[in-house]
Amino acid sequence: MTQLAPPTARAADLQHPGLAPPRRRAGICTVLALVASGLVGGCVGQVGKTGPDDQPPGAVGGGGNRPVGGAGGGGGSAPADPLAAGVRPLLLLSAREYLNTARDLLRDTTLTEDALPSGDEDLQATPSFAFKEPHNVATQDGTLLQGAAETLARNAVAHLATLLPCATPPAAGAAETTCLNTFLTTFMPKVYRRPLTTTETAHLMSLYATGRSTLALGFNDAIGLLLEAALQSPQFLYHWELDPANAVPAAGTVVKLGNYELANRLSYFLWGTMPDTALFAAAAAGQLGDPAVVETQVRRMLADAKASDAYLNFFTDFLDLDTLADTPKSSAVYAMFPALAGPMASEIKSFVTGIMGSTGGFADLMTGTNSYANQALASFYGVSGVTGTALKPVMLNPAQRAGILTSGAFLALSGDTDESNPPRRGKAIYTKFLCGVMPPPPNNVPKPADASAGGTMRQRMEVHDQNPCAGSCHRIIEPLGFAFEEYGGIGEFRTVDNNAPVDSSGTIVLDGQTHPYSNAPELVKLLAASDSVKGCFATQWLRYAFGRAETPADQASLNAATGALTSTGDIRELIVALTRSRTFMYRTATAMEGVLK
Repeated sequence: MTQLAPPTARAADLQHPGLAPPRRRAGICTVLALVASGLVGGCVGQVGKTGPDDQPPGAVGGGGNRPVGGAGGGGGSAPADPLAAGVRPLLLLSAREYLNTARDLLRDTTLTEDALPSGDEDLQATPSFAFKEPHNVATQDGTLLQGAAETLARNAVAHLATLLPCATPPAAGAAETTCLNTFLTTFMPKVYRRPLTTTETAHLMSLYATGRSTLALGFNDAIGLLLEAALQSPQFLYHWELDPANAVPAAGTVVKLGNYELANRLSYFLWGTMPDTALFAAAAAGQLGDPAVVETQVRRMLADAKASDAYLNFFTDFLDLDTLADTPKSSAVYAMFPALAGPMASEIKSFVTGIMGSTGGFADLMTGTNSYANQALASFYGVSGVTGTALKPVMLNPAQRAGILTSGAFLALSGDTDESNPPRRGKAIYTKFLCGVMPPPPNNVPKPADASAGGTMRQRMEVHDQNPCAGSCHRIIEPLGFAFEEYGGIGEFRTVDNNAPVDSSGTIVLDGQTHPYSNAPELVKLLAASDSVKGCFATQWLRYAFGRAETPADQASLNAATGALTSTGDIRELIVALTRSRTFMYRTATAMEGVLK
């Protein structure tokens, strides 16, 4: 295959003057040298970012096992402003989104996540935010992105005729000019996910001329050079697909998203990839300013098989499923865990997609006992009659299991290496399903006694919590964690711990009322029925959709999404309401936006 450009004149080296990169909080991102577009500063940063380390006023939190704040999880005491909208962060394509976009744009599935930057920042350790966020582009990351662009461009050149409607390579002269213009007007808008500006088109034409003359490339390889450059441009790598005609808004003003901006927000939220032909057509026709049209598009997209990607991505990040296989467990106590980790993660994925493809029910998610298991996992759950390695539908014992919170995956992730872990499990419930915010732990918290001291884990933890340094935090989360004491470190059901009967009873305050429970299935049924928990779940979807924490400006939109879930019980209706909301269709402009134009 002909090399697209010699090492001394690669696409990433053919620079044009452009915009300087804005700052991202503290410091300037490492510059990723990019081109053709006229934007040299690649790591453009987060515009108006409000993340977990910029916790907004009014975020939920508080003592006991009851977070404060409104049902939506993000509101303070002030009335929600129906005309307000949160800011829109400037986010880099995640590795998932990059690969999906390469698949749909170039019909290329050859790359893997190993070919891309090492990963997104996992903010799982930050209690107020359970999802991942694309990180700053460092030098090595820029090198990987450049390599990925070169690979995709080289592969595209090999089947260019399938990407362009004109014969390639065309005859010299008018045919070449026509084919180049076709590429710039029909294919490049898919790369940028919006129409090109006049300046962008001029830069690409200049780069094409350089490829044909200075580099002596043929037509196909010159088109490959443009692809290589475009795939490294901020217009491709970042989510900021503004309609080209948009003026720079004044900071602090609430701005309606343009048609292409909204098309991309919808597509990457619901499918994790670029808009399809129908969504691009709706944007080109200016139809996405109408909430009714947006809802029609959303329901079409949710009915598509690609919507399962959004569901799986949400729950993978929300529950941290991609770390399950690497969760440390004692080989002496849990020798069987390596054989169970994969099926446990697959069970959750099948469980979620099964629900979202049928009822969409939040109650089914939280309390359902229809699940999936292979022979090893079925034996772990005490289910007979399942053979082989493939997952098959199973009915779990409702006295022992209820929904995702009693699944082996959740319990293994939140368990200790060789036993249960009430603080960790209670914290997971408190932060993920009650949207509570944990205070930072003190530095001098003593360790609880180990099993050799006698007594159950609960008994040892209750003694441990009498220490003032431990009790302040542990008394918030451990009452929730004790509900799961019938499960060991990988979620195996038990009635005895350290030769003594387990006690999984407790009480929880939900929606202003105190409720007793005797075990985890009873607790999760209380959680499933709680408006506060539904509000928190809606908050988690907002965080996932926007890549940031909620702010007071989002509260009216969050209330609408919560109301949809509360009234219908259907997670899909929550998603539809969120996409119709003010904070999804509008944004509050920031002072940084002028730098991006």
